[in-house]
Amino acid sequence: MELIPATEFSLEELAEAYNETRIDYIIPMPMTVERLRDYISVYDVELSCSCAAVRGDEILGIGMLGVRQGRGWITRLGVLPSGRRQGVGSHLMAFLLDAARQRGLPVVWLEVIEGNNPAHELFNGLNFRETRELIVARRPPNFRALAPGELAARPRVRNVRTLDHEATLRLLENRRDEPNWLNQNESLQKVADLSSLVIETVDGGQGWVTFKTSLLRLTRIVVDVLAGDPAAVTTAALQTLHEFFPTQDAIAENIPAKAAIWPGFQDAGYFDAFRRIEMVRPMPPLERDEQDFG
Repeated sequence: MELIPATEFSLEELAEAYNETRIDYIIPMPMTVERLRDYISVYDVELSCSCAAVRGDEILGIGMLGVRQGRGWITRLGVLPSGRRQGVGSHLMAFLLDAARQRGLPVVWLEVIEGNNPAHELFNGLNFRETRELIVARRPPNFRALAPGELAARPRVRNVRTLDHEATLRLLENRRDEPNWLNQNESLQKVADLSSLVIETVDGGQGWVTFKTSLLRLTRIVVDVLAGDPAAVTTAALQTLHEFFPTQDAIAENIPAKAAIWPGFQDAGYFDAFRRIEMVRPMPPLERDEQDFG
């Protein structure tokens, strides 16, 4: 088995290998070449720090590393069925962690889907520690959250402003949450046609929600509450969003499970599709001779 930098493969080869790693996965996540290209760009994946495990002409597994100021992110780690129980995952992780160390990154993040016990055990064995549970939530189109009488008890929106892409990016500069890699500003800045709604409620609540629209779906949903009850303002912001876009399915990724805004998502009709466990590993610094001589 060899570990070969991902730069030696085409995006077609990497996408095909990734899809093979997920053929029997807990949560299928099919990848096209175009989606992989966007993924690499949006999440700052460095292919020179990513790799594939190869035996002969067969790719056994892949792993990728995102690199940002002061931190790295391991993603798209997967092993094909033909490469499992052979230490492929451990070898891929060793390559990625060494790449992070060589780049001088002080910390590395990753997420593992709740219930993926083999991967979870692997990361625990490599001294990753759990930080929080993250919810991937969905809301079907035309959802009615509560009966009419209950709806009247919610905060009503008295003012709504819509912001375009550039104004939304300026809004995000002052956010107060602690986003996961997928929702960090560095990610959202690279998303085309991002929009937002800023709301005020009759009882003094203030907040905003970002989103990206397509014909069938709303994505890139991020909520921040500036004043008022976090759950109530979240519900009001999301209800307003879905009044604008009643026929779209909606997905909100990596909401912290203990966040005060999560009950507001639930009241607006979102359900817990699955969860990821965020994990972090501090990286030891390079020794001086390694820095000088590689």
